[in-house]
Amino acid sequence: MKRLEIPSARNTPHIILDIDSKEFLIEGKSFPEDSREFYNTVIEWLDEFKASKPIGSIKVCFNLFYLSSSSVISVKQILFKFVELNNEGATVVIEWSYDEDDDDIKKTGEEYQKLTNLNFEFKLNN
Repeated sequence: MKRLEIPSARNTPHIILDIDSKEFLIEGKSFPEDSREFYNTVIEWLDEFKASKPIGSIKVCFNLFYLSSSSVISVKQILFKFVELNNEGATVVIEWSYDEDDDDIKKTGEEYQKLTNLNFEFKLNN
């Protein structure tokens, strides 16, 4: 299985999904023109990753500065892929970073935590 890396663009985040290093990162602004289309590659990669029956610890780092309403839905779909992995024996930890003055991003993370029951670590950006 190959590493997936999508460089950031004006309206989309930088994404790294690496099975070897178990580095999972989504960072930046997310307001693509078509959120479903943009994140579909990520969801397909996660389905393939899940089929490989991963075990051990998986840390997923989210450092988002802006999320459009359609991106909120797509990120939720991604998080539910990690719920599936967690339910199948992997230990998933979500690191949710936010800026001190960005209550919206922090609250979005808290809502995701309630919805998914995943282990979230909230981290204040420096």
